[in-house]
Amino acid sequence: MSQLLVVLVDDQVLIEFDHAKPVPENQLAYLDQMDRRMDDGIELQGEFIADPNEEQRAKFVAQNMAMLLGEGQDQAAVAMCTYLGVRRPALKQVKISSTSAGISVDLDHENSYEKPAPEPQVVMFNPKLNS
Repeated sequence: MSQLLVVLVDDQVLIEFDHAKPVPENQLAYLDQMDRRMDDGIELQGEFIADPNEEQRAKFVAQNMAMLLGEGQDQAAVAMCTYLGVRRPALKQVKISSTSAGISVDLDHENSYEKPAPEPQVVMFNPKLNS
């Protein structure tokens, strides 16, 4: 069983969170700060939610992570992934896709990420012997 939370952007793995590795106390304190800020409410899909539940918080964080990745703010995106990994331990994949309407974010709690099998390499050679 995989202990990874994998963040994919357009089917490419960008971030992995390993549940087996401990999270430092200062990072856990930062996650608590994130929760306190979300206690004041969040905006999710254009709707203000005064008292977000865990799933709504996860969607909000995942959408912010997608935005941060799009802006090249990788360290902040890693913090968002850490939040998801710690607060939603059953979450297996965050799938971010570019669409004509913008960005789509899907939280997958069911399917562990499986690395695709490597493409077989074809090696060409010339079978001439030295004569």
